[in-house]
Amino acid sequence: MSTPLYTPVPRASRALPAGALWGALGIALGAFGAHTLSGRLSAGDLAIFETGVRYQMYAALALLALGAAGYGGWPVRLLLLGSLIFSLSLYLLVGLNVRWLGAVTPIGGVLMIAGLVWLALLSLRR
Repeated sequence: MSTPLYTPVPRASRALPAGALWGALGIALGAFGAHTLSGRLSAGDLAIFETGVRYQMYAALALLALGAAGYGGWPVRLLLLGSLIFSLSLYLLVGLNVRWLGAVTPIGGVLMIAGLVWLALLSLRR
């Protein structure tokens, strides 16, 4: 009898599909930035946009790992919400020139950190 290539994690969290979709969007936005925005934005604004994409991809990879490991709950929620606030605020800051959103960005970072710290504490208790 052959071993299946993929065995679903029992009660897999929504982190796996969220991470997959968040990563797919990050790849699309990265390509958009490289091919469309590079000639239209200043170097500083392009760097801000790229930071949003980079942290979106970090979060997507973490969500994929959490989903594959069967984690869910607050670590996933905090990581997803934090990356949404962090990256979206940077995209809007650059795309719409809404500079006050720069003050919102750290809130997303704090939420991502909180999600990862919560995960660390949960994994120590497992």
